[in-house]
Amino acid sequence: MESFHTEKIYQKGWILVAEKEAWEKQETWDKYVDTGGQYQFDEEMLNRAFEEARKVYRARGFQRRMGYGKAPCVTTVDMARAWMSDGHPFTCENNEEICANALKVLEAARKTGVPIFHTTTGYTGERQLDLCKWDEKIPMRTLDIKSEWMQIDPKLKPQPEEPVIHKKYASNFFGTHLAVTLYTLGVDTVIVMGATACACVRHTVMDSTGYGFKTIIPEGTIGDRV
Repeated sequence: MESFHTEKIYQKGWILVAEKEAWEKQETWDKYVDTGGQYQFDEEMLNRAFEEARKVYRARGFQRRMGYGKAPCVTTVDMARAWMSDGHPFTCENNEEICANALKVLEAARKTGVPIFHTTTGYTGERQLDLCKWDEKIPMRTLDIKSEWMQIDPKLKPQPEEPVIHKKYASNFFGTHLAVTLYTLGVDTVIVMGATACACVRHTVMDSTGYGFKTIIPEGTIGDRV
């Protein structure tokens, strides 16, 4: 599988340029250095900060538990190779751990017949006419829908009967058939796992709740780049 690097050629509008040149000229594209998805932070400091934030929310009546309904489904958000394997601009930190935790949920769902829907974000052809405005901010053109990077990561052991929805925007629901399909199946609870926490997972969770589903995120099953 080809790894992305600064010399890779891509087409931006009508101008064919080297990615290295583009990064040097465009302020909105930072130079990408593959760190294997690992970054160093002071975890103790972060944990203290998050705990203080949780105290504030709890004191104001937030963070109540929604609970489960009677008919769950599982949906993964962008758990394709581009996010869950090393070597891509979208690679998430700790992807091995995230996939291992998510696999436990998926295997339990498979054993009990709970429906599973995977999603990935990808765009079509050289011109990528289906590409949204995000490309003006982040390197969405690296998400070629026919690339191996768009395959659901093998660490999740995806099964042939598990649909893969190709979305164009952040949410698993926006512009897709997922909500209608879940209504048809009688689903009342959506279990969400995947990437990234700050964007596609958050949008999916908000839309899921907005569509009236109880929405659950299992601990340790979502990731981000930092």
